[in-house]
Amino acid sequence: MSAMGWQILTLVRRGLIVLLTVVVLVRPTWGAAPTEMRTADLDILVVVDRTRSMVAEDGPGGEARMTQLKRDLKALSAALPSVRFGAITFGGEVVRTEMPFTYDTTAFNAWVDGLYAERAFDGSGSMVDAPRDQVIEALERDQERFPERRRIVVFASDGENTREGVDQESFAEVDDLSAGGVVLGYGTEEGGRMPWDDERPQDGYLKDSDGQDARSRIDLANLRGIAGQMGLQTIRRTTKDPKEVVTEASTWDSEMLTEKTSAGGEVSRAWIFGFPLLALLLWELWGHRRRAHEAEEVLS
Repeated sequence: MSAMGWQILTLVRRGLIVLLTVVVLVRPTWGAAPTEMRTADLDILVVVDRTRSMVAEDGPGGEARMTQLKRDLKALSAALPSVRFGAITFGGEVVRTEMPFTYDTTAFNAWVDGLYAERAFDGSGSMVDAPRDQVIEALERDQERFPERRRIVVFASDGENTREGVDQESFAEVDDLSAGGVVLGYGTEEGGRMPWDDERPQDGYLKDSDGQDARSRIDLANLRGIAGQMGLQTIRRTTKDPKEVVTEASTWDSEMLTEKTSAGGEVSRAWIFGFPLLALLLWELWGHRRRAHEAEEVLS
């Protein structure tokens, strides 16, 4: 190779050395490091009644049932930080899977914060068995995908049916698909008034056919019947303190599992560029030694 060719090759080599050195110092990262995570073997399916009656103001201190329910759910997620939560809601006409099972309690709590009851007259009456099919499907699907995990059902409602001429279906199939859970009952026998609009209290309350304030009342017998079908306990919520909900959750025996996850930090890939950098540095060192040897021969 000519002298000019060697000079060009040297310049290219040194330029690549500088470039690769900068890249290594920047420490490029991509991908996620696989890590192991210790988790409980419980998947908790929360089923929430969001019919208009759930804003009836007969909770402790006159608060809305929904306010009390939200406090209970957040206490539940705080007490069980390593389980997976999923959520289904039902109203007069619509049943929604609000959240698939997830370890992300921050996302679950954000969903709880955003929970609201359906508007007045969104449906033509409601039935507490509305989410039955979706609950069974969600449990069966989870059982197929994760047979090693156990499923817990938390059913929160006032138990009130307002659709006439319809028989309530049984939740008995849930008993074979779950390992436990609880039915949380909200409301009182005296009942509570329901505001027309949560955000516009000046609009007053819903009226009955006589023009009086309509009242929603808990149907505790119905809730206990549903709990019996599912093989669960019933807790009637009468206080602001969620302690009894947390205590019940502590009875849901769980085992810790080790799962591989890619939720760790990004992986440094600087080593990929380190190999060609090392080769170029060795080449540069060899070039220096060759030139030094040639210089010695000229001087001698």
